[in-house]
Amino acid sequence: MTAFSRRLPWLLSLALIFTFFTLCISFGLQRGGSLISIAEKAALTMTYPIQKCIDLTFSTGSRAFDSYINLVGTKEINTQLKKDLAIAESRLAQLEEARLENLRLHKLLNFKKQHDTLAQGISAHVIGRQTDSLSHILIIDCGSNQDLEVNNPVFTPGGVIGRIIACGPQSAKVLLLVDQNSACDVIIQRNRIRGTLQGTGGELCELAYLQRTADVKVGDQLITSGLDNIFPKGITVGTIVTTTQSHNGLSQTINVKPEFDLNTIEEVFIIPSLPNS
Repeated sequence: MTAFSRRLPWLLSLALIFTFFTLCISFGLQRGGSLISIAEKAALTMTYPIQKCIDLTFSTGSRAFDSYINLVGTKEINTQLKKDLAIAESRLAQLEEARLENLRLHKLLNFKKQHDTLAQGISAHVIGRQTDSLSHILIIDCGSNQDLEVNNPVFTPGGVIGRIIACGPQSAKVLLLVDQNSACDVIIQRNRIRGTLQGTGGELCELAYLQRTADVKVGDQLITSGLDNIFPKGITVGTIVTTTQSHNGLSQTINVKPEFDLNTIEEVFIIPSLPNS
């Protein structure tokens, strides 16, 4: 492409502009206008499309920029609202947890008021569990610094759950009734028949050392006898759920459901020492 060919579009544009100005001036002069005003009108007419295009470009860009700024602001507001909502939900969950804990502690307090022998008892939180197929032990956040000792009885609002088997300054181990190494002297509340409640390592206990003719019924309530010098007398232990006679009729297997759920215990009540012990 020659230099002239490259300049041709510019030359044509200049020729058109010159022709347009010449016609406008000629037409204006014929109508009696001044040369300056005619040239000014011609310039305005020629530059209008360019100015309009520039104005539209800047207007559109300004609106787009404003929209972007608003969008960024809205996003920041939404982010902050989400944070505030998360904080509010966390606080609500904490308040609900505190309410439930207060209810459990209130039940422990009522349980304490119902039994005179529990007047000197203290409450503790469960901070750990040691469980396997046969063993069921809880770790609580009270120990010898709170005057706890081995064999101190432990309760929930439902009744007896076990006894302390090891004690440190700030914590202690609680052997639950369902542990296979556990035993508790009990009586059937309905007819005062005495027996020994033994752990099986599962969710149930067994009532042992009863006469084969003993009057035992499903639904009978068991309470502590007080004769083992560990648990005070008259505290609920569990409920008989099944009774099965042996084939020869010489013995019977009696299963007892303790008055606690070993998977949901969170607070317990301990008697540091029995009265007159």
